[in-house]
Amino acid sequence: MTTLAYPSADFPGQPAVTLDVPEGWEPAHAPGTTMAARLPREGAFAPNVVVTIEQCGPAYRVEESLEQVASQAALRGGGVSEPYAAELGGAHFVGCDATWPDADVETVLQANLFHHVPTGATGGHVVQLTGAVGGPDAETDYELVRQVLTTARVVPWGAGERTEGAGS
Repeated sequence: MTTLAYPSADFPGQPAVTLDVPEGWEPAHAPGTTMAARLPREGAFAPNVVVTIEQCGPAYRVEESLEQVASQAALRGGGVSEPYAAELGGAHFVGCDATWPDADVETVLQANLFHHVPTGATGGHVVQLTGAVGGPDAETDYELVRQVLTTARVVPWGAGERTEGAGS
């Protein structure tokens, strides 16, 4: 009898992701997110950064993720910037900024970055980093979330380096 295991060479696990957040930020938990942090603010938009990791097939193209962001922004009455590239911790990301009107904070601005971690014939994983800001401090907060996003480090499963989180 053969024993199959996850994660293993046959079923690669998710990549590890780390972010460095400034003092005062706190972990945030929400369904569908892998990891998130926010700067809590009483009665105002809390700048935040969210990491999601999803499996993808071998035909995945980063343009699919960019199109999805554009579609979501358009549904909310907004739009997206031209795509841009970023090297973060040795990983190549492609991203775009999305904005849309919001009744509570006037405008929401999101920086969205995508990195494909291939795992061979099975496809791989898409790491999405999203930093969101809104309200009167959005311009200043955008620089803050950009700084957090630039600390992202992605280590493919099985690459030997594993990270310990603050709660470990």
